[in-house]
Amino acid sequence: MLDAPFVATSMAAGALSGAAVFVACSGDSHRIDATRTVRRLAPPAIVRALHVGDMRARLASDLERAGWRESPERVTVFAIALSACMAVLGASTVSFAPMGTAAVLCVAGIVSGLVLPELALRSAIVRRRRRIEGELAPLLELFTLELGGGGSAMSALGSVAMQVQGDLATDLRRLLIASQLTGSASFESRLVEYSERLESPAIGSLAAILASGREYGTGVVQSVRALATDLRRAQRRELIAHSRRALNHVLLPAAVGVLLPFLAVLMFPAVTALQRNLR
Repeated sequence: MLDAPFVATSMAAGALSGAAVFVACSGDSHRIDATRTVRRLAPPAIVRALHVGDMRARLASDLERAGWRESPERVTVFAIALSACMAVLGASTVSFAPMGTAAVLCVAGIVSGLVLPELALRSAIVRRRRRIEGELAPLLELFTLELGGGGSAMSALGSVAMQVQGDLATDLRRLLIASQLTGSASFESRLVEYSERLESPAIGSLAAILASGREYGTGVVQSVRALATDLRRAQRRELIAHSRRALNHVLLPAAVGVLLPFLAVLMFPAVTALQRNLR
């Protein structure tokens, strides 16, 4: 007779696998549109609870912020398949673990299979934001040099973006090309949207400087130079704080693992002699 946790876990794994196939079908126009099927067949309350379109748009935005070249459907399928595998792994412990423990491991496997990709995505977003903000300061310094030679701000920024390699330069080239199309939004507005997606105030400040220079004719050289200086100071402070943390991480294990045993060996003869004299 099959155990109840094993049957429940197998059913959960099968449901997760079916959901993975269901979501995968929504990413190909030649297959069944799963999102449209849900919206057509499910009651409106269920559709509002699922928020299928909103969840996909949010996930697509997060993937773009992280720099992952994957579709939301593939990432969702991977997360669901990982949950199914973790659930089956938890159910396989039912033969040598109590029933309650196997059920807890099964639920923990399902949750961890969904949480681990989310944590990896958030970590990738933070790493890419830091990398782009690290590339912004030298790019601004080159931008000020190009502005000092004359010419408009857009041409100077485009020249710098063509000469520099990195994620920020690539995105700036894409934004500049998109803004030159007829009837499209301006580069400043696109840069503001880009800063909001990355949650980077420094890029938003650059967009504000360029917008004020375009609208009011004010000079942007001094403002860009001041922004680059502030970024350099912030990076220097962060580097100092990181060095202090790294020093603490080195000194504390060294003190516990090396200094204390050395003191114990060094003081052992004196302590034993003092103990004999006290007797």
